[in-house]
Amino acid sequence: MQQESSPSEGISSQLPLNQRILRLAIPNLIAAVSVPLIGIADTAMIGHLDRVAFLGAVASASVILDVIFWGSGFLRMGTTSIIAHYHGAGDRSACGQCLYRALLLSILVSLLVLVLRKPIIGVGFELIASSPEVGFWGREYIDIRIWSIPLHLAILVINGFFLGTANVLAPMFITFAINIVNVIADYVLIFGKWGAPQMGVTGAAYAAVLSSVVGLLMGISVLLIRYRTYLQIPLRPIFDRIKILHLLSTNANLFGRTFCLLLSQFSLLAIVSRLGEIPLAAHAIIWQIWALVSYAVDGFAHAAETLIGNKLGTLDFEGVREICCRILQWGIGIGCAFGACYFFGMNHLAGLFTDHNQVVAAVISLTLMLSVVQPMNAAVFVFDGIFIGANDVVFMFRAMLVSALVFFVPAVGLFVYGLEWGLQGAWLAYIALMVGRLVTLLHRYRGDVWLQTFVLQR
Repeated sequence: MQQESSPSEGISSQLPLNQRILRLAIPNLIAAVSVPLIGIADTAMIGHLDRVAFLGAVASASVILDVIFWGSGFLRMGTTSIIAHYHGAGDRSACGQCLYRALLLSILVSLLVLVLRKPIIGVGFELIASSPEVGFWGREYIDIRIWSIPLHLAILVINGFFLGTANVLAPMFITFAINIVNVIADYVLIFGKWGAPQMGVTGAAYAAVLSSVVGLLMGISVLLIRYRTYLQIPLRPIFDRIKILHLLSTNANLFGRTFCLLLSQFSLLAIVSRLGEIPLAAHAIIWQIWALVSYAVDGFAHAAETLIGNKLGTLDFEGVREICCRILQWGIGIGCAFGACYFFGMNHLAGLFTDHNQVVAAVISLTLMLSVVQPMNAAVFVFDGIFIGANDVVFMFRAMLVSALVFFVPAVGLFVYGLEWGLQGAWLAYIALMVGRLVTLLHRYRGDVWLQTFVLQR
């Protein structure tokens, strides 16, 4: 039988640093940029239906789902963080054990969310305080899409495993498949094409569930074909108490960090929803535009997770510093490019999402604000990848908590309730959160403690 090889063996340490970064970052970037297509497709297609309330409904439901789905992103990040170190040290057995532990954890989290789905959804819409029509259609959407949670979390773990082993092509193709299926199913089910019933908002929800089924089947297929030696391990070591506690600690801190971020985003939506349907619809579009930058830079942040984790597995601290500096340069450059595109093309971008002139005008009013902060945002996203790769997750949680309480909350009080700047004030408050993240992460990066976090844990 032909010897199985690891996909990471093609990422040679003898290649120039920029080439090593790009061989990981470009597929990650392509996959990451395609991720918001689910939200963009839903927003754009529903934005062309006859009621503004439909757009607000999907925006409201999507933020609640973000708290659940993206709040579970710790499963992907934690899996990548741990496996990258083991893979760098050449320990395939430990990689396989970590995969099984993470999949078991994803099942437990899925069951918990499904059992508590009704109070979660109820509290979510109470906090948003949307209009009755927005609330009705938002619940219709979320009641369907919530059932994809087990599929989504398993995909997160599997993609985290792939990234930890420096296999960037598998997550890219899985993400492509998910988004292609979603866009096609959106068109068919929202508008009732090709003989399908016209389902509107609920059609978008069914499309998202179908795309998750396809993504999980692809991930399992790659595992069975390419990673047999990682999977064929004794079951007993999977339940090693110390390694289970390390996995739980890593994921708990990443969850806390992500929860603080998503709670801030949720609060932002709750504030905007009280301003009326036009600001709420504009916020839905601005959020999709904002997310494009984060996903583009995340391609390099994910490369940082893999390269830094693998390098720390060999205890090469000097090499880690070199990788960090180079990826930061790439990320900030991308942030500058997006900022320029937004400054000169925001009116065209807004017009692609909706035909409602008042909504377009509200989006354009934030052009300067959204443009100038993109280089800063890019640096923050890369720092996230650096510290995830180093498994410095305890600090990440604390830094996010400080950013939310010390920067975001006071900014909301000043710009939204003090000066009453409406939509512009709400987004200034969120930008203050990003400033807080930059300050705390940059301070940590200048020291050396984060370089030895995983080594000390081992």
